[in-house]
Amino acid sequence: MTLNATRSLDPANRPAKSLIVLTALHFAFFFASLIAIPILAPGSRIPNPFGNDSEVRTFFLTAASAIRLSDFLQLASALCLAALSPLLSDRLSSMSRGSYSRLTLAGGLGAAIMLSLSALFSWAIVSPGNADLGPALHAFQFLPFLLGGPAWAGFFAIFLAGISVGARGILPGWLTGTGLFLACVSALATPVLLSILFSPCLPIARFLGFLWLIALSIYLARRPVTA
Repeated sequence: MTLNATRSLDPANRPAKSLIVLTALHFAFFFASLIAIPILAPGSRIPNPFGNDSEVRTFFLTAASAIRLSDFLQLASALCLAALSPLLSDRLSSMSRGSYSRLTLAGGLGAAIMLSLSALFSWAIVSPGNADLGPALHAFQFLPFLLGGPAWAGFFAIFLAGISVGARGILPGWLTGTGLFLACVSALATPVLLSILFSPCLPIARFLGFLWLIALSIYLARRPVTA
């Protein structure tokens, strides 16, 4: 049996390979949550929470079923991130970067919890049989936005920084540098609480973060586990 075949059968390598699956599912479920609404409720568009009341009201009243499916998919995405975080934390621990592994775990689980709460609060707003909230609907819409936006971004910044700094010298330079850059962008999304001018940082951190995690998981899965 060759050395490569032995490594492929090594149980220590299996968690590394599962990183690819979890990262891909994390992205796939979230992307599906975005396209579910325009597919199931044609013409509907997720309103800007800083927009006017009529747009928010029309959206939640006419696309309730699509929103509930979207929230389910977002919750599934969050659960994948929650499962991914301890695997990445353990991977850093095996690299003798224990303090950063704990930072990675805290950031990843925090981001997953914020994303989960965002989905659950959004579902509650359009739950079957729910009474019309009237003018209060706009205020309630801010809850899923704040949880899945700036709150998620703050924890995601910790998550990315923990991985990037903890694996410095082990990951390729471009992967480390990109991770630190995205950690900064994600951190810059949190001041959206103060000004909407910071809102472009949210999609940049989220979608480039997906791509970075996929590249990271592929690299770690192909890198042999060292004793």
